[in-house]
Amino acid sequence: MIKNLTIRSRLILILAVLVVFLLGIEMLGLFGMSNAIEGLRTVYHDRAIPLKQVAEIESLLLRNRIAVTAALMMPTPETIRTKTAVVDQDLAKMTQVWQAYISSHHGAEEKALATQFAEDRDRFITEGIKPAVIALRKNEIGEAYRILIEKVRPLYTPVDASIKALLKLQLDGISQEYDREQSRYETIRNILVASIGIALVLAALISVVLSDAIFRPLENVVKIARGVAVGDFMQEIEVRSKDEIGQLMQALKEMRDSLVDTIGQIRDSEAHTRALLSNLIDGVASIDEQGVIKTFNPAAERIFGYAGNEIIGRDVNLLFPKPQPEQDEYADDFRQYLEAGKPKALGVPSEVTGLRKSGTVFPMDLAVVEMHGGEHRMFVAIVRDISKRKLEEEQKARLMDELESANEELRNFAHVVSHDLKAPLRAIGALADWLSTDYADKFDDEGKEHMRLLVSRVHRMSNLIDGILQYSRVGRVREALVELDLEQVVHEVIDLLSPPANIAIRIENPLPRIIAEPTRIQQIFQNLLSNAIKYMDKPRGDIRIACSIEGERWKFGIIDNGPGIEARHFERIFQLFQTLAPRDRIESTGVGLALVKKIVEMYSGEIWIESKAGIGSTFFFTLPKIAANIDPKSGR
Repeated sequence: MIKNLTIRSRLILILAVLVVFLLGIEMLGLFGMSNAIEGLRTVYHDRAIPLKQVAEIESLLLRNRIAVTAALMMPTPETIRTKTAVVDQDLAKMTQVWQAYISSHHGAEEKALATQFAEDRDRFITEGIKPAVIALRKNEIGEAYRILIEKVRPLYTPVDASIKALLKLQLDGISQEYDREQSRYETIRNILVASIGIALVLAALISVVLSDAIFRPLENVVKIARGVAVGDFMQEIEVRSKDEIGQLMQALKEMRDSLVDTIGQIRDSEAHTRALLSNLIDGVASIDEQGVIKTFNPAAERIFGYAGNEIIGRDVNLLFPKPQPEQDEYADDFRQYLEAGKPKALGVPSEVTGLRKSGTVFPMDLAVVEMHGGEHRMFVAIVRDISKRKLEEEQKARLMDELESANEELRNFAHVVSHDLKAPLRAIGALADWLSTDYADKFDDEGKEHMRLLVSRVHRMSNLIDGILQYSRVGRVREALVELDLEQVVHEVIDLLSPPANIAIRIENPLPRIIAEPTRIQQIFQNLLSNAIKYMDKPRGDIRIACSIEGERWKFGIIDNGPGIEARHFERIFQLFQTLAPRDRIESTGVGLALVKKIVEMYSGEIWIESKAGIGSTFFFTLPKIAANIDPKSGR
């Protein structure tokens, strides 16, 4: 039955037996200790306290006799008064102690002795001590001396004998109690010694059982595990039981099988990694701490022109030309990492110059990472030939220079064309005004309409040219950056626009102070507010200006209750020369919103619209809190 139990159950059973046995020993010890304590308590209450009381009574009787004798030896009033007072105190104390003594438990012999002592003591006090004290207080020294000789001394003898008999009885009782407790202690001690011997025998038996049931199978498990640790995966692992040892053996077998599978997967992974490295377009080389090349993939062979067997085992400096500033800086960073663990040089691609086997140099990106694992530090260098990229960058730079030159020519062309157009346009406008003034009565209604359209077209063309000039100046013609109070700027714009009485413009919350170009910021608010006024279709127009903080930017909103804009036009309205309403109905150049967008983006801001047709529109734009960080070349 026991063989069928698991090791855990066996251990629990053995421990339970030991616990029961030890609890029995403990209960026996506690029982003996309890009896010993009870015996000591009995000795103390029945013997020690009465012994102390009898001894105290003996002392008080002797003090009374000595006090009377001392008063007779020096019969001065002071001595007599002092000694007789002592006698009175001792007699009162003696009565108190005697009452306590006789109230405790006594045997028959002790009661007889106590009765005899009480009689002898009473005679000693009433016939000896008290008469002597009375005589002393009356100053009858002779009478007191006679009582001392004839009464006190003879009566003290039986009292002394009785008290000594009581003391002896108490001492004998204590001795008997001690002998009894000593015998009980020896009995308990012998039982405990025997129990400990039995426990040792049980422990020895348990050790033998555990050795056969646990330790020997465990030794076999350890042997198998050591074989697996050194790579012996072919040894047979036999599971002979279902207990914990059997389960451990089963787990060891499964671990061995799992290791075999894992090692196979690792080998497959290594083969896959080698294949991957062989097909990478980037060169990969592994290097030790001394700078010796350990591996060199095919891409690295193609980049540098070395075969693997030519370069492996050689110094990595062979792949670099004579030290150059960028190599020196990278080498210093790498040396700091090796000495102090500072990772500045690791994992960060750096542009350096490489040296091919043919002796030609080429630009390359180099990144070095540390491989973790193993006893020695290894590094992987990843190299990419960037000759083609550098060539493309040079071509791109040339194209950018050409584009900048073309833009500059275009800006100059726009400026020249606008000025060349304005001169004849002014002449046409002056001629139209002259004709309208001097020959108004000569035109019929159709002629007057033609003249009105001519003046309107001249005015629109002039505004369009001005808009083009303003648009071309953004980012090219720069003003000094100053601190602007936007509250003041907006009020000046509102005064300049002079909105009609049916349109109210209000600032919802305080506007900030920013650093920017005054004209550009004024153009933003002027164009947005003028559009809101121009396109207002409600009898009571409401235009609001709001501002809030979003991170490091100010967010502004121009909110109106005008006609609104359909979502399909949101992108179009910010394009140059684009208008939604016919120009003959609402005069517009189509430059305003494009100009605003260009200015906002010049300050690294954004502009967008939220609108619902028939309800109104909100134009949002953002500006940095410090709007000075702009690129003067691109305007962005």
